[in-house]
Amino acid sequence: MQHSRRFRLPGTDPHFASDNISGAHPEIMAAVMEANIDTPAYGGDQFTEDFHDMLDTQFGTGAYGFPVFNGTGANIVALQAVSHPNSSVICADTAHVYTSEASAPVRAGISLKPQPHSEGKLEPADIATVVATDLGNPQATQPSAVTISQVTEMGTVYTPDELTALCNAVHEAGLAIHMDGARLAQAAAALGLDLHGATTALGVDILSLGATKNGGLGADAVVVLSNRVPEESLAPIIKYTTQLSSKTSYLSAQLTAMFGTSLWHRNATTANAAAARLAQGLGDIAGVQVQAPQANTVLAAMPEDLVTRLREHYVAHLWGHSAAGLPIVRLVCSWATTEDKITDLLKILDTA
Repeated sequence: MQHSRRFRLPGTDPHFASDNISGAHPEIMAAVMEANIDTPAYGGDQFTEDFHDMLDTQFGTGAYGFPVFNGTGANIVALQAVSHPNSSVICADTAHVYTSEASAPVRAGISLKPQPHSEGKLEPADIATVVATDLGNPQATQPSAVTISQVTEMGTVYTPDELTALCNAVHEAGLAIHMDGARLAQAAAALGLDLHGATTALGVDILSLGATKNGGLGADAVVVLSNRVPEESLAPIIKYTTQLSSKTSYLSAQLTAMFGTSLWHRNATTANAAAARLAQGLGDIAGVQVQAPQANTVLAAMPEDLVTRLREHYVAHLWGHSAAGLPIVRLVCSWATTEDKITDLLKILDTA
């Protein structure tokens, strides 16, 4: 009996399914090759020292962190650092950590408190609602933190004003705020901000820093940005969540090559520009309604026959329905998305 493989979807070309399907950028591969030498294990190497220096430079004096294997690992480590067994973490009901990380938060003892989203975002009023209901209630988990995604799962980006207001509300309630920054590079580039300006300066306390979706071979990090996160809490969590690599140097080298240079911005800008071009082309096709991309994610509502045609050729995730009842397709561009790739997709849909 033949069993279907996991995640197999209609279509053959996966390029627009997500930005984590593209290959690693040549500068990342060069950094990995440079790290391919005998070196102390578990972070005692020069490449990891360079990584720590990079964090201090890019995110502000006092920032520190650890390389980890993947985004889920980064989120779990970060959220464990700001929660405890009787606490809850407020999130949007579309948050990746809530919808797409299986039982990892539950098994890690993290109680998520999902709230209805507004275009993928949380608002200060959402925090006030949970705090008013749960804080001090002996029969409720006590809120200790908030987690947000930047870019959100709906492809939207918190503006600096929105994020500052949210961080202020979180801190006034005595909570910490975590950012799932799997696509932080794309968000910061879209906003015209540097890494410090997109995180530390706005009030973020702890960050999951993603390189994988922006041309990394496979590396992410947990970065502590404020003293609201106990300094001694992070190191042991890295180990017991199995996120401590014996060959940390390979992860550190990737992260330093990405965020210690302009590579993060170059790759993110390319991805964002490709999404804008794809959205423009889709919008010219009869029957297609496009949400203007705020970063590198395009959400396009289209008739069923166009969805069928698209998915005969491409792996394309369905993302709910529009107000008019049309299915929405999510298409994501990456640093490797070329004009030819966009043109090929548009030809599939535009038969006029």
